[in-house]
Amino acid sequence: MAQTMGAEGVVVDQLEEVGPALKRALADQMEEGKTTVIEIMCTRELGDPFRRDALAKPTRLLEKYKDYV
Repeated sequence: MAQTMGAEGVVVDQLEEVGPALKRALADQMEEGKTTVIEIMCTRELGDPFRRDALAKPTRLLEKYKDYV
């Protein structure tokens, strides 16, 4: 999809590829003005630093926010 919109597209599926992909994307932007979309395929290894409940619905404790879900 990135390529159809005129950007570079990179898929990263190994942890050791993340750094080089970011460095290459930064270099392409700074030197050639190219935008790069990096798709990172998250596995448990890549996803562990993130909170597991980050996408869960929040618990509203104050009455005035009960309608905001």
